[in-house]
Amino acid sequence: TIPKCAGCEQPILDRFILKVLERSWHGKCLKCIDCQAQLADKCFARNGQVFCKDDFFKRFGTKCAGCEQGIPPTQVVRRAQDNVYHLHCFACILCKRQLNTGDEFYLMEDNKLVCKADYEAAKAREGTTKRPRTTITAKQLETLKTAYNNSPKPARHVREQLSQDTGLDMRVVQVWFQNRRAKEKRLKKDAGKSRWGEYFRNGHLKQAVGSGPPTSPDSSIERGGDDSLEIDLRSHKDFR
Repeated sequence: TIPKCAGCEQPILDRFILKVLERSWHGKCLKCIDCQAQLADKCFARNGQVFCKDDFFKRFGTKCAGCEQGIPPTQVVRRAQDNVYHLHCFACILCKRQLNTGDEFYLMEDNKLVCKADYEAAKAREGTTKRPRTTITAKQLETLKTAYNNSPKPARHVREQLSQDTGLDMRVVQVWFQNRRAKEKRLKKDAGKSRWGEYFRNGHLKQAVGSGPPTSPDSSIERGGDDSLEIDLRSHKDFR
């Protein structure tokens, strides 16, 4: 029996037949349902539909906190606390200016961002002020963490040197160390409560299970189905 293509519903007379989702396809008919790009080496499937990698993660991957759309794994992102943003969404909602590394901004309750100038202008009209957040680069953060490991409460001359080395304001350096100490104190307190709570609920545990590492956009998939598949098409070709 000559199989029919699941895409065009015509008989497959080619030398090779693609077998995907228990259906047969012409090689030229296996396309991403969103962008219609022909799928050659690899595809992704969910709910009986096939996608290219970018469109699959746009639908089911990590969502941008700005536009709430999926983020393809090939895109560079920016982060604010636990939120992830497309580069073009990492912008002030008032002046629309895209925020860059080192820019000071405010993270609002709805995950929107406001640059320092616009926020302070708005607050000035209300007669109140508040210190802005500062974006700290990975290199600056590494320098601060190294200094913290050496001394959680560095002397003033050490903070001054860190300010020169990182290019951050002295006040930013001081507040970072204060927040870091407060965070570690809180984590130790919470860990103690959790540890003893688990101990009494489950009996004496022989092994502690730690949390996994942070994930990148291409490894975080939105829940909602257990049928997500990554398919290597090179191993799904059959001879007629």
